[in-house]
Amino acid sequence: MIIESCVETVEQAIRAAQGGATQLELCADLDHDGLTPTDICIQNVLSNIRIPVKVMIRCRDGNFIYSAEEISAMTKDIHRIRQFPIAGFVFGALHNVNGKLTLDMEAIRTLCEAAYPYPITIHKAIDLCSDILNEIPKLKDINNIRYILSSGGQATAYLGQEMLAAMQSIAAPEISIIAAGKITHQNLYALHNTLNLAYYHGRLITDMS
Repeated sequence: MIIESCVETVEQAIRAAQGGATQLELCADLDHDGLTPTDICIQNVLSNIRIPVKVMIRCRDGNFIYSAEEISAMTKDIHRIRQFPIAGFVFGALHNVNGKLTLDMEAIRTLCEAAYPYPITIHKAIDLCSDILNEIPKLKDINNIRYILSSGGQATAYLGQEMLAAMQSIAAPEISIIAAGKITHQNLYALHNTLNLAYYHGRLITDMS
């Protein structure tokens, strides 16, 4: 299984790798669910780490409903960050249709085209959608979307286990589900014994001490 540690500093990245992480998701401001890290941060992490590093693309905190100007700004971030030898990008976007949240496929397609051929992870914005399972086939139409990060629409991956299993059955084989949501090095293996997924994600998924 792939253990993905979510980090925001070089020091965290080093500790995560030493603790057994097999890849990293690099963000800024994890207290607000992660924003785009600076170029300097990306460069420093890549200089000190030898495992794959994915980069979050998110221009602000708050909701995931973005204006055209915000999507343009995130597209520019992608074009700039492509200069680095990263393993992929992480992003998501929503829109509100008659009071129901769905994936903003126009925005997602724009960002995926900017990132191509880098692999894309759609982040936990999908957990806010009114019908999570109905969103997955839309993503399979974009060939560089390889992963969906999710807690199954629940506060934790443990509570979302049933939905995560259902998501994987629909997403496979084109897309892999990355289980997330309060996964730590203490509960990871018990969760894996139930879910048997290939990918798990968390801030404390490795022993950072």
